[in-house]
Amino acid sequence: MGVTGKMYLGNPPNEADGWLQIGSCEDADGVEWLLYGKNQDHNPEWWTYKVVADGRAKGKANYWFGHHVKTGRISYSRDAMLLETHRPELHEKIRALILISQQSE
Repeated sequence: MGVTGKMYLGNPPNEADGWLQIGSCEDADGVEWLLYGKNQDHNPEWWTYKVVADGRAKGKANYWFGHHVKTGRISYSRDAMLLETHRPELHEKIRALILISQQSE
């Protein structure tokens, strides 16, 4: 695992602001991660996602990125790249959750 150091606390978004909890999964360290999503007002083909540790996680406990519904493309934000680089197994699980949630809409 590429993440070491200080423990950080996950900060879930406010569901009153339109955020939906899409799902959850566990990483290699046994930390549960929650996936929240929200349709972008200015372009409904893009969703914003936040991945949040349910409790504390090493190195980073919150990740933000976007996803294009039609193409399946994940935006290349700094957080998306950090998630893929330092937590590749979590990145794959989150990507699968997103694809499943988009198919059910």
